[in-house]
Amino acid sequence: MSVVNFKIKAFIFISCLAFAVVGLPQAETSYSVPVTEFGDPDLQGVWTDQSMTPLERPDSLGLKSTYTPQEIRDLEQARQAATERAQEPLRADRSPPPIGGTITQQSDVNFNGLVTSFVPVLGEYLTSRIVQPDDGRLPYLEENPQDIFALRANSGFTRFDGPENRPANERCLGVPGQLPLIVQLPLDGPWRNMQIVQNENYVMIYGEYHTSPRIVRLNSQHLEPAFPKFFGDSIGFWDGNTLVVHTTSFRPEQSNRRLRSSERLEVIERYTPVSDSEIVLEFEITDPKIYSEVIKSRITLQRMASGQRLYESGCHEGNYSLPSILAGARRQEIELRLTR
Repeated sequence: MSVVNFKIKAFIFISCLAFAVVGLPQAETSYSVPVTEFGDPDLQGVWTDQSMTPLERPDSLGLKSTYTPQEIRDLEQARQAATERAQEPLRADRSPPPIGGTITQQSDVNFNGLVTSFVPVLGEYLTSRIVQPDDGRLPYLEENPQDIFALRANSGFTRFDGPENRPANERCLGVPGQLPLIVQLPLDGPWRNMQIVQNENYVMIYGEYHTSPRIVRLNSQHLEPAFPKFFGDSIGFWDGNTLVVHTTSFRPEQSNRRLRSSERLEVIERYTPVSDSEIVLEFEITDPKIYSEVIKSRITLQRMASGQRLYESGCHEGNYSLPSILAGARRQEIELRLTR
């Protein structure tokens, strides 16, 4: 590629990216943001997402976008009561589950704990992290979005035919989700934590769960030729006090049941510090193969308390579960043939 063509493509990209982020809400604040030795806003530290707010709004709430303080108190009290019940010892004389019922792994709740609080975003208690569309729901193009797993199923493959048809998170290759904190889980745990480290030319965003570091190249362009990789290819720039990150070239296998996606997924993140202890993180999600419109979501990151830190995340080293799943499927196939 000639130098002239390279400069033209870079200009077009930066212009398009600047246009894309204009529509995102700006976190207005009089907060004086500290800067690094290079003069950039200092976002460094360990951060966590400790809010009950779900990714999608419950259907029953319709277009209701925020909760009142009283509604928040009621919801938090109900979650706290549920947590206390889950931590009680199981009764030896308890009755069996009903026929067709589900036996849960209660110890998982005891081990991880539930998040029991709502964290406001710019002073509002949101009913969903999704703020666009207006109903707070994922705007799928169709009932069964044609991500890579749906396409393979339509071609005759089952979920147990091979490792290619199993979700990436099952092989410790997800976070879960395409990027750290892009989706929400009800349990407390390492998937809620991240660390930001900066220098003059790069920002590292490190998700604790599955040890997922992302290196964001500042004032750069996407790799050419592009190739898909887990967590995509991220470039960024400073827009005032806000770090804007644009990520493309995701692997289609990162599609998951919480947020379906294809190889055309693009994500814009905006990190805006609003106090010494809070960053407003906004996502703009685009995937024309899966969604009918752009999705925007918003959360608050809280600085982790002094002394708290991230730890290496171990995810069943050796991937023991995957061979067992596939071996069980092969055994079922053998038994089915023997009964014919």
